[in-house]
Amino acid sequence: MAEKQSKEKESEGKQKYCGIIMPIARLDDYSAEHWMEVKSIIIEATQLVEDIDFKTEIVSNSDGEIDVIHKRIIQNIYNADIVVCDISGKNPNVLFELGMRLTFDKPTIIIKDDATDFMFDTGVIEHLTYPKDLRFQKVVNFKRELASRIKLTYEKSQRDPNFSTFLGSFGEFKVPNLKQTTVSNVEQHILDEILNFRSELSSLKKEINYSSKLNKKRIYDSNTNNLKLLQDLTVQYLKQNRNLIEAGPDEIILSEKYRSYLLELGFNVTRYNPEKVYEVIKEAQEDVSGYRLI
Repeated sequence: MAEKQSKEKESEGKQKYCGIIMPIARLDDYSAEHWMEVKSIIIEATQLVEDIDFKTEIVSNSDGEIDVIHKRIIQNIYNADIVVCDISGKNPNVLFELGMRLTFDKPTIIIKDDATDFMFDTGVIEHLTYPKDLRFQKVVNFKRELASRIKLTYEKSQRDPNFSTFLGSFGEFKVPNLKQTTVSNVEQHILDEILNFRSELSSLKKEINYSSKLNKKRIYDSNTNNLKLLQDLTVQYLKQNRNLIEAGPDEIILSEKYRSYLLELGFNVTRYNPEKVYEVIKEAQEDVSGYRLI
């Protein structure tokens, strides 16, 4: 059976490149060994894909040439036939590389473990979830599901001229195209395109946020009542995350998890004066810790 699959893949001709974007170093309670296991799971999943022969590796890998690592990463992110990105732990470097890949609007599959929350910005893309503890049977099922998704996504991208992983959900955009012969200008070209894309996406997100809020059961205005509501929501958040009761309010304000929690309730905390929010969080901490009567 394995020999038959090998021949079928050889008949497809050129080997395809599946890039992996994921953490590789220790991150919070994730060890480097944990990431090595996850990487192996992804590679094994690509080997299960029928009729397509994938070369699968981290996008920062090199063929041995001496070059600038950032150029290599950008070039690999752009050249990959498909990319699997693991956002578990929400590593900043991973999210930045994912942003670049989505800018090119090429085939991308996002995966995460069951301990990581969904991110608001990439909510339009379906995520595949695997168990953080890498339990054997669930990992076996995950590999099959990932292999199936890789095959379907890649083949659809080849079949459909209007295929879009991300940008198509928001409208029509000009996707940046790297001139492969002008390697020396790649970084500047990418940075220019990313800046343009960020500007367009920022404006678009404001419109989307506004429209989604209209469909919420509650629509909040920036007034005193809303600050009281913010305090009530923050109290509930702190009760669920008691390790933050003694944390600095500014740490909570900058927490993506906190902002995402409020956004799910239709409350965009970034619209409010940071000093006011700081005071609200401080009062909520006092409430939860019992310094004040509720």
